[in-house]
Amino acid sequence: MKRGLIWAWFGFFLLLVSPLKATHIIGGEMYYDCLGGNNYLITLKVYRDCLNGQAPFDNPASISVWDAGGNLLQTINLPFPGANNVPFTPSSPCFQAPPGVCVEEAIYTIQATLPIQTSGITLAYQRCCRNNSIVNLVNPGSTGSTYQTTIPGTNLVSCNSSPRFNNFPPIAVCLGDSLKFDHSATDPDGDSLVYELCSTYHGGSVATPMPIPTSPPPFTPITFSPPFSATYPLASNPPISINSATGFMTAVPNQVGQYVVGVCVKEYRNGVLLGVHQRDFQFNVTACLINTQAGFSFNTSLQTEPDGSYFICGDLPVNFINSSLNASTFAWDFGVIGSSSDVSSAYQPQFTFPGPGTYQIQLISNPGFFCADTALQTLTVKADVSLNPLSLPDQCIGTQNINLTATGNLPPGTQFTWNFGLNSNPGTSSTNPSGPIVYSQPGQYQIRLSAESMGCLDSVSFPINVSGYAYGIPDGPYSGCEPVSLTFSPQIFPENNSLLYFWNLGNGTTSTQANPTAVFPAGTYQPVLTVVSTGACLDTFSLPVTGGVQVFPIPTAGLTGSPDEQSIFNPHFMFFNSSINNTGCQFNPGDGSPWQPCQTSYAYSYDSAGYFDALMVATNQFQCSDTAIYRIYVRPEFTFYVPNSFTLNADGMNEGFRGYGTGIKEYAFRIFNRWGEELFSSNSITEEWNGFHEGRICPQGAYVYAADIVDALGNSHRFRGKVLLIRGSALLTKPSGEQ
Repeated sequence: MKRGLIWAWFGFFLLLVSPLKATHIIGGEMYYDCLGGNNYLITLKVYRDCLNGQAPFDNPASISVWDAGGNLLQTINLPFPGANNVPFTPSSPCFQAPPGVCVEEAIYTIQATLPIQTSGITLAYQRCCRNNSIVNLVNPGSTGSTYQTTIPGTNLVSCNSSPRFNNFPPIAVCLGDSLKFDHSATDPDGDSLVYELCSTYHGGSVATPMPIPTSPPPFTPITFSPPFSATYPLASNPPISINSATGFMTAVPNQVGQYVVGVCVKEYRNGVLLGVHQRDFQFNVTACLINTQAGFSFNTSLQTEPDGSYFICGDLPVNFINSSLNASTFAWDFGVIGSSSDVSSAYQPQFTFPGPGTYQIQLISNPGFFCADTALQTLTVKADVSLNPLSLPDQCIGTQNINLTATGNLPPGTQFTWNFGLNSNPGTSSTNPSGPIVYSQPGQYQIRLSAESMGCLDSVSFPINVSGYAYGIPDGPYSGCEPVSLTFSPQIFPENNSLLYFWNLGNGTTSTQANPTAVFPAGTYQPVLTVVSTGACLDTFSLPVTGGVQVFPIPTAGLTGSPDEQSIFNPHFMFFNSSINNTGCQFNPGDGSPWQPCQTSYAYSYDSAGYFDALMVATNQFQCSDTAIYRIYVRPEFTFYVPNSFTLNADGMNEGFRGYGTGIKEYAFRIFNRWGEELFSSNSITEEWNGFHEGRICPQGAYVYAADIVDALGNSHRFRGKVLLIRGSALLTKPSGEQ
């Protein structure tokens, strides 16, 4: 077997860091869940370098709560929950975990009552410091981290939960390998999410690693070392990128080192930005260890010879269990001489061998790669042993004289074992044919037969009916709401074709089926079965259904409405209950809202357009029910509005420009300067222009917008106009994450 080991100089690289400090933080994030009222579940995830870092996780971790004006409202201490190692996941079948990379994760959680305000609050945790070996920051060993989240004010939403990322990025990325990582997030409220690379924040210092309280917002962005930036944080060709709609991240790292990367996900509801969730993490780019090992075994149906080799009986399909290490592609050859179709590339294939013989099976793991490895095993296929089940005629007690002969695929020298069950004489036999056999009591018995040849086995089991006189076990009683469809299934013995069935079903119909099906309206009925045995033992008897059949009437549900159709601008309807013969009812307007108790009329207003099926379910004293449906239609309408100005003054209000409307199917929105240069375009009505173009804030003044819209009914609309951009002195640089 071949083993290839390529060790990087990454471990040596890590030894070149500066003298020991509290260097350990390599990433984190903070998010929250609204539990109702002002109660929140706060989650803080912190990641540390457990191999090269000197400082442990904070116990407790302190979170500061700030209002929009930078005033401290509250300090929350989160106890240390313990830490877990984050495993290394290779991105190529030839790569293994490099030395010198170890990451621990601590997930702090706490339930807290927060002083939510109209303008929102900010939660922050700060910790110094990062690894001094980071290559894309200025003075990284003295650069800390701020993990923060903003809970929007009550002027935007009453109870919101922030998004959170689904997966943690790989702790190590192999040099020259393609990174393809799902960096998507989940929002508990189903809000719209937009992803982007963004800057992260500095926090804490060597002298005060965990400041209590933290510095107030706004927080200081980290300083990138040229040519790196928030949107180019990693040496990669092509550059690292993230899909704004899916969060899918791609890169091909081309330089060994440690890099700080920030990803932001913006949370929108009905076109309104509620907040920005940020993750700060460290990419470790290194050459990787290579170690591939091929191996496989067979499924458990195979057997072993005394020498440990495997064999199988007959041409049954063989399932292969792949035990290869560090491989993702495979090449199987099942050893059929003269055949070119005995191959597979499946991970765990199935193969049927053409007949008895000895086959050498080969597996190559990672074929075509420099780390490929090969495994070989031998399998012997032997002649199969198979038995045919026997079909025996019914026997009547006292007259049976049974002789049995085994048939099937039985090689010469096959050995047999018969077991005839209870009350038989003899009870067992090893001859073929075997008999005669006599049973002393009536009943149904199972005869078991086994055959063996050269380690190949088969067994069958089949019944024999030894009859006395026919008898039955009745079923019933039956009850239900009309109409009731019943299939009768009393147990009748002996169970064979010598029985004749005559049913009087009590509802004016008859049947000669063993298990007839009949439909019963409201009322009480008494079905009776008469059975005649014409087989081994003659007999006739009658069997009534125990308790008979009782069928209850159902009520009549009724529902009408007025009007049948309304505009979405006036979606108000009245519904009227006309159910009869009922003792209770429930109403539902058909839009997913809760059921309402029984009333004579209902007033209801719909929140969305479309067809809705209102339901009325009526019940009576027998718990029988009936359902009535009444369909109404809420017409969609088209509206569109564009503001005439927006301000860039970092006050968190009116900071972006877009259109607003309803009933929109297709949307194209563009913004131009006075020279006709296009500055912004979007096909999403929720996406805003933030006043920047190519990384720079645009001058104050008037700009032209163009909106082309197709409404829900397929009609086209064109809108053209001007918007005034007003700049404030507070906004001097591009916002975090702007590309």
